[in-house]
Amino acid sequence: MSLIEFFKEKQLSIFLHFLSLLIISSILYLYNENGSLVIVIDLILLFFFFIPLGVKYYQLKNYYDEIKNISKQIKEKTYIADIVEEPPFFSGKFFYNILNEATKNMNDCIFSLKNAQRDYTDYIELWVHEIKTPITALKLIISNHKAFESTLIQEELLKIEGYVEQALYYARSSTLNQDYRIETFTLDKVVNLAIKSLSLSIIRANGSIHKDNLDLRVTSDSKWIVFILKQLIDNAIKYRHNSLKLSFIAKKVESGTLLLVSDNGIGIAAADIERIFKRGFTGINGRNYVKSTGMGLYLCETLCQKLGLRISVDSQESIGTTFKIYFPDKLRIFQ
Repeated sequence: MSLIEFFKEKQLSIFLHFLSLLIISSILYLYNENGSLVIVIDLILLFFFFIPLGVKYYQLKNYYDEIKNISKQIKEKTYIADIVEEPPFFSGKFFYNILNEATKNMNDCIFSLKNAQRDYTDYIELWVHEIKTPITALKLIISNHKAFESTLIQEELLKIEGYVEQALYYARSSTLNQDYRIETFTLDKVVNLAIKSLSLSIIRANGSIHKDNLDLRVTSDSKWIVFILKQLIDNAIKYRHNSLKLSFIAKKVESGTLLLVSDNGIGIAAADIERIFKRGFTGINGRNYVKSTGMGLYLCETLCQKLGLRISVDSQESIGTTFKIYFPDKLRIFQ
């Protein structure tokens, strides 16, 4: 609070005080009082008016500056009422008590919501692990029956497994700081794991794969990177032209490494390119070609941000799409 702001707030009381001084001085003059005495009386009245006003300003300024400094320093703003001391003036105490009560209610609500979110995440993780058992059993049964129908069923099971995994990673995305494991690995390792996981779908799409310079090493969570790559490969399969062509090319760039994942698919409409990473956005392709949840690319960007990576896209309709994942040399994890 500046002195000017304080005086603006008190302008009515200051105006009334000076008006009262003018009235008192006029009355004293009317009664033929000595002019010097009138001035002395005015000065005394002004002194005892401005001294308390100055003390009040000093109290308010110190208190508000303290709140401002604490607010800048702490990350969790909802704890500010627990840190700030109770002010010595009545109006401040009144608002301090209200703030304390409101903060307590807010923190109770946040605590309840966090518990509910934790319970939900635990349930989803448990459900995913439980549902994987019958999926694995079905895959084993189908693998012993090499009929054409079995291959189709296996492909559908892979889709179910993909959606189940997507649900798991979505639930975990809010608690990444408890689940990541940072290590240094080659891009070839994670690319091969992603391809192997979707090998049946790639074969069914008559896919051919080109890899170049993937011996470059990056630092991140390999498990989460494999999931991101699987989402990009799955999209390439969904929106392909006839035979699928995939390429994985890595190169060193300033302060990091860039991985380019390219396909020869139908591409992304220019009107959709800016929104493909938004949650639930399916775009023209998602509506016209295949049913889409709009969650895959959203999770890719969310996980990249939390891992301190960057993902971007270039695309031309009827030609193909290239996703670029940037791995910085100095990794910064976002909680």
